[in-house]
Amino acid sequence: MQAKQDPDDHLSQYSSAKSQDTREQHSSTWNVSQNPIDDETLHISAAQKDRVTIGTEAVSTDESAAPRDLPQKIGSYEIVAELGRGGMGVVYKARDTRLKRTVALKVILAGTHAADSERRRFQTEAEAVARLKHQNIVQVYDVGESEGHPFLALEYCSGGSLADRLKGKRLPPREAAALVASLSDAMEHSHLAGVVHRDLKPANVLFDADGTPKIADFGLAKKLDEDEGHTRTGAIMGSLGYMSPEQASGQNASTNSQTDVYAMGAILYSLLAGHPPFQGSNAIETLNLVMNGEPIPIRRTNPNCPRDLETISLKCLNKLPSERYPTSRDFHHDLTRYMNGEPIHARPSTTYEQLFSWCRRNPLPTTVAIASVLMLALLSASLAWIAHRNQAVIQTIETRDMRVEELRGKILYLDEVLTNSCALATLTDDPKWAERYQQYEPELIASIEEAVALVPDAKSELDKVNDANAQLIELEANAFALVKEGRSTEAWSLISSDTYQVKKRDYEHGLQVFSRKLRDHSEETVRAARSEAFAFLITASVFAVLVLFFFAIGLYSFFRMFRKSDPSFS
Repeated sequence: MQAKQDPDDHLSQYSSAKSQDTREQHSSTWNVSQNPIDDETLHISAAQKDRVTIGTEAVSTDESAAPRDLPQKIGSYEIVAELGRGGMGVVYKARDTRLKRTVALKVILAGTHAADSERRRFQTEAEAVARLKHQNIVQVYDVGESEGHPFLALEYCSGGSLADRLKGKRLPPREAAALVASLSDAMEHSHLAGVVHRDLKPANVLFDADGTPKIADFGLAKKLDEDEGHTRTGAIMGSLGYMSPEQASGQNASTNSQTDVYAMGAILYSLLAGHPPFQGSNAIETLNLVMNGEPIPIRRTNPNCPRDLETISLKCLNKLPSERYPTSRDFHHDLTRYMNGEPIHARPSTTYEQLFSWCRRNPLPTTVAIASVLMLALLSASLAWIAHRNQAVIQTIETRDMRVEELRGKILYLDEVLTNSCALATLTDDPKWAERYQQYEPELIASIEEAVALVPDAKSELDKVNDANAQLIELEANAFALVKEGRSTEAWSLISSDTYQVKKRDYEHGLQVFSRKLRDHSEETVRAARSEAFAFLITASVFAVLVLFFFAIGLYSFFRMFRKSDPSFS
């Protein structure tokens, strides 16, 4: 196990009691990372999530720290050099005097004063690595204790770390795929043995003397077949640039093999893009990006990246574990297919899938957007309905007014015909005028009744017209009877009398009142329709302002989320 300490490889926290909780916050990793924030190893308790700051108090390296007096020997191991220190322990390059080999000796700093949680974590790492026998996993040689200091003898890797080799550079696509394929094969072996790493990152990928990559530092490992009682719900564990969303949100019970699949996808992304999937200006911003952001497509920054490799990496980086590769083996097989020139099984997410995924992760702006759309649809439907209704009302009024005007003209015409027929009958004694009168009299009565039906509000006025017409018809019938009896002079006197003329004027006046009533009724109906339309317009305007307000909130939330998910957007 090669052992250089990343100066910014931990999260320092400040609290009034630097006790067990404080010591639990660190998981030692002895490698140099390419970015102090992206490779941050975190262990934040649930109570301390909102008051964390980045610092270097817990970390020192052989390059930056003042020289220390090294112990000559720990157990059967002769100390050669100090490789690095973390918040929990120190790693020495040591010589195994029994087997004559160089090892990386990891020792708990606190010794007999170490908290139970530190000893449990140390024991967990030892047990986890002891389960695993794979050419791409750092091997454990020995576990013991010397003068109260627990130690762990691990395979020494002299070829440096993957983080050393990156330093912001990119690897050729096939080399990157081959490297991550070997890591995925190792992690499949680990997962089958019931061990989840939970802290995969370039700094924890070491190389031995012949360049074979090996996964190191199982300090945050989770044994799937045991209850993880020492990890509290809500604690954040992992490395900033490579932890999964479930780790970033403190859902430690949900971590499983797909958590490591996510981290390996992030490593592949870093190898191809030259930087981790998510980079914030501080730890909190990076955590938020991990939970809510979307990684920038690799080909946007590296056009030479094969589309298949980009697709494989982005599949691993899905927020929901169910949308990632089910196992490390599936991930390994897709990388192998790419290297063999075969079609990969992963496919790019469609625009619909990306939108649906974003909506599930951002329920508030999604709810606001859907509500805005529904309100706009309701507003549009209401406007269409009121416009159609008003148009129908206006058409009804126009049709009725045209018909009533037609009936009014017909009534006046038939009245004139009947009056003239009666007068001519009395003057000429010609029976054809009496026949004409009898022909048009029913038409006049029917027209008046139809007009009453069309304008119920004018019924009283039309009743008066109808009464006057009935009285006129009665007088005219008497006149026709006198004509038949040969008393034409008396008949003429009857239709020329004041009584007849008064009834005639009453009839004509009734028709005029009816016409005015009809005109007033039409104007009132139009005014009512316009008033209703105006009231609806006011209501619709207020409603539209509310819709625009909610839409603006949704748009603001969308762009805010988009800016968080795509740091290149400005």
